[in-house]
Amino acid sequence: MSLMLDAGLILLREGLEAVLVLAALAAFLGRAAPERTGALGAGAALGLAASLVVAILYALYLGGEHDDRVEAATCLLAAGLMLWTGGWLARHADPRAWSAALKTRTDRALSGRRVAVAVAAIGFLAVFREGAETVLFLAALGAEQQPIPVLAGAVVAALVLFGFWVVIRRGTRRLPLRPLFLGTSLFLLVMAARFTAAAVQELQEQAFISFTPVDLPETLLAIGIPDSAEALVAFLAVICLAPLALLPRRRPSTTPAAAE
Repeated sequence: MSLMLDAGLILLREGLEAVLVLAALAAFLGRAAPERTGALGAGAALGLAASLVVAILYALYLGGEHDDRVEAATCLLAAGLMLWTGGWLARHADPRAWSAALKTRTDRALSGRRVAVAVAAIGFLAVFREGAETVLFLAALGAEQQPIPVLAGAVVAALVLFGFWVVIRRGTRRLPLRPLFLGTSLFLLVMAARFTAAAVQELQEQAFISFTPVDLPETLLAIGIPDSAEALVAFLAVICLAPLALLPRRRPSTTPAAAE
């Protein structure tokens, strides 16, 4: 029972963040651009496949040890994509922008390749970020102990994560589109800050960045606030700079055609 619980907690801990990101984006896309949910799913599936491949490579060539530098790079890339996507969503949630002409422009942008690539990349990175490490943890746990309880724990955890997915999707189905834009945008910006701090923590594990402990209340640590000064500064820097991504981009409109 203990082994099953350990395996389940590993998958829940590592997978919950990815599920939240995927569910938030899927909820938005399901309302605003249903044709783009496939890109998100394809990215997530590719991230899972890549996690399995990388875990095998780690096992074959690195003795089963994951590379924190890969995780740091993945976190930073995901954070950048989340900032871009979150800023785009917030700018297009402006109630003054929802004239018929600008709504058409927004729909056209959502159907464009750039947004599809960004959505697929976020899906991929959200899963891949911790995917390989999770596979290694579960494989090591199953090799050292009995594999059946590990598999059972992973299955139960996967069902719990799927339950979170269903609750979020159903809970957001009737939300007005503008709050859904803003809510998804703010969530992605906060996750960008968390991923940036996670990248710093990965580099600290390799001693590339110094570690200065910070005494924080347990409640803050429990919600993911980093426990080192360096990671905390990175987290707060993204939080403070994120509003810049929300600023509208002004374009010169010298002709009626340009204004549309």
